[in-house]
Amino acid sequence: MDDIDHAAFRRLDLNLLVAFDVLIAEQSVTRAAARLCIGQPAMSHALNRLREFWGDEILYRDGHRMRPTDRALALMPAVRAILGQTQAMLQADDVFDPRQAAGEFRLALNEPLEALLLPGLMARLRERAPKLSLSVQPVPPAMQLDHLEQGDIRLAVGYFPKMREVHEQSALCESGFSCVYNPALLALPETVTPELLCRYPHIHTSYAGSGPGLVDQALREAGLRRQIVAYSANPLSLPFVVKQSALLAVVPDLLARLFQAHADLRIAPLRSPGLSLPISIVTHRRDSSNPLNRFVSAQIADAMAALPGS
Repeated sequence: MDDIDHAAFRRLDLNLLVAFDVLIAEQSVTRAAARLCIGQPAMSHALNRLREFWGDEILYRDGHRMRPTDRALALMPAVRAILGQTQAMLQADDVFDPRQAAGEFRLALNEPLEALLLPGLMARLRERAPKLSLSVQPVPPAMQLDHLEQGDIRLAVGYFPKMREVHEQSALCESGFSCVYNPALLALPETVTPELLCRYPHIHTSYAGSGPGLVDQALREAGLRRQIVAYSANPLSLPFVVKQSALLAVVPDLLARLFQAHADLRIAPLRSPGLSLPISIVTHRRDSSNPLNRFVSAQIADAMAALPGS
């Protein structure tokens, strides 16, 4: 390794790279200091050393918040890779003990998946990793991959039609679709076909963030089109809407399970071969070998498998 300039490391140690990573993730000197359990003056000193080393502001004030510079964002992937490789090396000979895992673990779930998975996931984590703190981040589905790259979250769970090379994806389950409606306002058979689906007005919500959903794509391929008269940003509001309006809500079977408590609603399977919603766990490649990531992923899979009807 004669090409390494060892003298250069006298100006930048590993702790500064850790400080850089946390500062960019938190975009706040105060929060970064709290996350590393050090004082704010010490974190400010680390930021000043980083600025001196790279000749860049790293973080600059924009109104009431701080933002990373373009230079800092360009450096971040390399810094994360170095820290990930170093952590893997240090843990290579260690036996991972989830009961000793501590700190905050951040992941992203949309509202329906949080309602479905969080109860079982928390029960497992409290039993198997009692020192670990779980934080579900309110990240829109369309931005979850970006937040993985930025290190804001460790895992994302959901539907990801477009993956990136820097991410790894593991299948969690596949969900069919069902129609949810009020039988006092609409009369439908026990099983609904795509042709019948298009005879009624719909309320729609998207699980991918934007653009046409899987149901609309399948209908279009069959030469059909449904009438959408309302769009909802929150899927959990759908049962309350269809309870009072003569509308259909086509939702994944996973979500329909949450609506079974509404006794005045009817849930009818949508018979459309090949139409399903794949749900997966996604992590960044830098974290794919991290034992804590693998452990939490396994607990999520267990929580999903334990759901009624799985």
